[in-house]
Amino acid sequence: MRSATASQRLLACILLLLLCSLPLAAQADAIQFRMVTRVGLGQKPKLEITALQNLERVEVMLNREDGKNVGQNLGAMGVGEKREVLLDGKPGKHHYSGRVTCVVDGAPQDSQVYFDTLVGGELTVLVDKSKVELSAGRMPILVSSPDGKVELRISGASGGPALLEHEQDFADHDPAVPLFVTWKPLPKGTEVGRVDLKVTDASGAFKSFALFPWSVYIPHEEVNFATDSASIDRAETPKLQASLSKIADALAKHKDLGPIKLYIAGHTDTVGTATYNLNLSRRRAQSIAGWFRKNGLRIPIAYEGFGEFALLVATPDNKDEPRNRRVDYILSVEDPILKATDFQAVWKPIK
Repeated sequence: MRSATASQRLLACILLLLLCSLPLAAQADAIQFRMVTRVGLGQKPKLEITALQNLERVEVMLNREDGKNVGQNLGAMGVGEKREVLLDGKPGKHHYSGRVTCVVDGAPQDSQVYFDTLVGGELTVLVDKSKVELSAGRMPILVSSPDGKVELRISGASGGPALLEHEQDFADHDPAVPLFVTWKPLPKGTEVGRVDLKVTDASGAFKSFALFPWSVYIPHEEVNFATDSASIDRAETPKLQASLSKIADALAKHKDLGPIKLYIAGHTDTVGTATYNLNLSRRRAQSIAGWFRKNGLRIPIAYEGFGEFALLVATPDNKDEPRNRRVDYILSVEDPILKATDFQAVWKPIK
């Protein structure tokens, strides 16, 4: 008989190593076990052991990476009988190694085991909409879980197939710092209507969100108000009628997007005190919002005044600048964020 070649000897060693690393059920016909190693909050990882023969004794001895030992004598087990070994249910990751011993006809059989467990904590996900950069393909989110995945779906403002679908896994993430979801930026000028975000942790718990970054500024001719007045003169109503028609056209084009609202944002120049200008801009925005409601616009309408806190043209104090005296008409699903100001708007609904 010819002697084994070097490659044959190497193959035999590899097969031996593979056999030594197989799960317990493959090493011996005495028992079979199943590991449940990733669980959610309030649950415990476990080993589920099933006897395939009559066993005189089954013993589990495990060591954890932090020095904690788990030892359990399951006693005798009949054919088909199942036992569970419950592990630590505290949220976090752990590494276990050890052995499972079963005694058959007085002969002990040992199998080495090693595995990692993960118990999920309460999953929280926070998204700061003001920091989402859709054009750059970048979204920072705060996630409480260290491991998991993010699924992102971006849809257009006029319906149709998704513009982009993206998955991103994360591991060993520090929950104290933002997790940046990044994707290939969409073509310039793409009108995004909706962003669906799903974050799933390693235990299978998930949170889902829908963001609506779409908004449209309705171009219009400004309504002229008398000094210190928020009353709409009858001569100004044709301007509002024209704006109402443009609003109706925009709503028809985006009817499948969601519950769209009209936001009326009033602004002033810097002549007068900031408090006076804030109140005046709010009263004028309310007056225009009320006009739209009385003249047939049935969608939700909200108004807010920004006074001199969101200038279109930067000017010094007490500067008469007509371009700053304006009112914005904004269609949006979510409260719009005016990037020209840090002023915290509180939108008031028109009944």
